[in-house]
Amino acid sequence: MPKKRPDDKTTASAAEIERSILALNKMAERLWGDGREAEAQALLKALDALNRALDRIRIGESRRVLH
Repeated sequence: MPKKRPDDKTTASAAEIERSILALNKMAERLWGDGREAEAQALLKALDALNRALDRIRIGESRRVLH
């Protein structure tokens, strides 16, 4: 059964997601500077997972374009 894409018209582009990740990374830096290392570390781990997911999405999109 093929996967059906959601009808949501507010789908974010890879560039928009990347800008959000960068903004959240700056927030993590501020948290770290404020002595809130635990919160910053948790945010950085989540951002790392988002970056890896974004890479997988980009790889999938590039494969679709090539094939």
